[in-house]
Amino acid sequence: MDVLEQALKLDVRKKIYNTIKKNPGLHFREIQRRVGIATGALQYHLDYLVKKHLVKTERETKFLRYYSVRQEFEETSLMALLRQDSMRKIIVFLMQRRFANNQTISKQVNLSPSTTSWHLEKLVESSVVAKDRRGRKTYFKLTDKEKLAELLVGYRKSFLDEAVNNFVELWEEVL
Repeated sequence: MDVLEQALKLDVRKKIYNTIKKNPGLHFREIQRRVGIATGALQYHLDYLVKKHLVKTERETKFLRYYSVRQEFEETSLMALLRQDSMRKIIVFLMQRRFANNQTISKQVNLSPSTTSWHLEKLVESSVVAKDRRGRKTYFKLTDKEKLAELLVGYRKSFLDEAVNNFVELWEEVL
């Protein structure tokens, strides 16, 4: 019996592992919501899975995000951004545009201009979005739409987001 089989003999542990495998980049509370077990029990099983090298963690600002070790997944920083609701809304909006300014984006994603600006700066720092000044206005565009589309389409069900579903349907129609 290999390490994976041994570790996943418990149904609850198997459920946690499969949730992480299908939804890379979830944080603790989101795993807890999806699996439906108590905080202490979840922490115990996650620690066990990490100790057995089946799950790895990555710190992203205030969140610890979980990924399956046995799954080739290199886009952890990009997935961490997509897991954040406001960032994902901005990205999905920009996926449907060549470029947009802060004012247009903030209206469309229903965030204040200052909050939108903060998120856009984070996306620029992460090289997900590029800034382009034209006169007195600054426009933003995605740097790699294909990679983002691949993640949004591939993990569509894990986002539980109507905007992602709508985007994926449009994207698949175009292809």
